[in-house]
Amino acid sequence: MSNAKLVFLGDSLTMRHNWSTFKAANMGIDGDTTAGVLSRMHLSSKAQTIVLMISVNDILNQVPLVKIQANYTKILDKFSKTQTIYILSLLPVIDDKLTKKINTEIKTINKWLKTEVKKRGYTYVDLYPYFLDTNKKGLAKPYTTDGIHLTSKAYKVWEGRLKEVLYSKQ
Repeated sequence: MSNAKLVFLGDSLTMRHNWSTFKAANMGIDGDTTAGVLSRMHLSSKAQTIVLMISVNDILNQVPLVKIQANYTKILDKFSKTQTIYILSLLPVIDDKLTKKINTEIKTINKWLKTEVKKRGYTYVDLYPYFLDTNKKGLAKPYTTDGIHLTSKAYKVWEGRLKEVLYSKQ
């Protein structure tokens, strides 16, 4: 159980970074999905603030979008009204013939998330455009180690954007 005031919740993109500059607990798990986050949300119930990015693994595992949305709806509805919630957009994956459908589904989830998050009064943080390649079709090559996972340069972008959002509200 995390007693940290700020918790980062998500998959390998969250797990593989040191969020210590935020004085946060890192509850990212390699390969995690919306179902996984749903099953372990209680571990972050004492956090004042939660930053969440999840569902790219659902897409990679070909979970139907309606199931991803149903799981995400349950996640959004389970947060405590006393917590401050930041929902991060999914990031693009590298653009090639095999990933076009993945990037299309990521855009669909992001659009849906933005609406759902707003309905509940949480904060939606759109990181997606900051990570696009020059053609605006996929993840920029300098930001990825393998087409999905991020370089330290990419994490600097992510951190910078989050600092703007998290600390502008104080």
